[in-house]
Amino acid sequence: MPDSRSTSRSVRRVTWSLGVSPEVLTEYAGTSLRAYYTDARTMLCTQLESARRFRELYGVEVVSPHVATPAYVGVAALGGEVIFPEDDSPMVANQGRVLPTDASVARLRVPTPDDSPLLQRQLDMRHFFEAETGRRPPTGAGQEGPITSAVLLRGERFLMDLLEAPHLTHHLLDVVTETYIAFVRYVRAINSDAASGVGLADDFAGLIAPSMWPEFVVPYWQRLFEALGPGRRVVHSELLRRGHLRYLAELGVDHFDPGVDQYLTAGEIAIPFTEYIWPVRDLLLGTPESIRRQYSEYVEVGVAHVDADVSCRGIPQENIRAFIAVAREYESMRPG
Repeated sequence: MPDSRSTSRSVRRVTWSLGVSPEVLTEYAGTSLRAYYTDARTMLCTQLESARRFRELYGVEVVSPHVATPAYVGVAALGGEVIFPEDDSPMVANQGRVLPTDASVARLRVPTPDDSPLLQRQLDMRHFFEAETGRRPPTGAGQEGPITSAVLLRGERFLMDLLEAPHLTHHLLDVVTETYIAFVRYVRAINSDAASGVGLADDFAGLIAPSMWPEFVVPYWQRLFEALGPGRRVVHSELLRRGHLRYLAELGVDHFDPGVDQYLTAGEIAIPFTEYIWPVRDLLLGTPESIRRQYSEYVEVGVAHVDADVSCRGIPQENIRAFIAVAREYESMRPG
């Protein structure tokens, strides 16, 4: 897990982390992404070696042994073909074409986690991790949010269905929402996790106009929160605009993660939120001085969390060190 620390520039508490992606873990370990996602030994060795190197180079803990689960387990259980390129992230080969006809949407039913080959393979990897480390590592359920899942399955036709076939839209959203709930509950039982809140990632939700959210987004997010709570409600979505934000408050969202959204401003977001040190603009192409300046600006406008998005290869080591240094500098300050 990313290394989280706290920093206090004012009375608002600000946390920080290094979000290190598998692309970068494999870069530091000298492995490939296909092997990382498909071979349990490579996955474990990659995590251990990259963790060792980050400790030696930067003095931080960034990853511990866990079964890295692609985000598309639910989509795969509903007909998506998940592929693993040689050195790229997993992807859905038939994205947007899984449900090409109205009839295919109408026939869709909630799958059973026991019948998911991709999820069961992840659980086999978990057994290997346990045998090698003596500990039961966590594994994820691999679920995208309802709107994102619907678009991955139906493609642009889903957006047309909102107006032309709302009954089909509601059926599809019912199925993907119940799939999300079923798979998360199944994995929580295997992990022996008590209900501890919901972290919902639904990037494509912003494709739906704010005026349509009360019908097509809010009820399905609310169903997830209620079924998988109690606890914190955290939302990641990179396409939301000002008109969407009031629904986050209505849904009782505790923290909003807009990703590397360049359009929303701090003054528009009324709940605690995350800002990012961007992977290319800041970390790859920036300098230690520009990273320090960007971090300080984020703290000044009152963000709740600052994450260094270490998700592209070739980032200069001095830029990662600069982020850690400025985060720790603010961490040492007292409220005031």
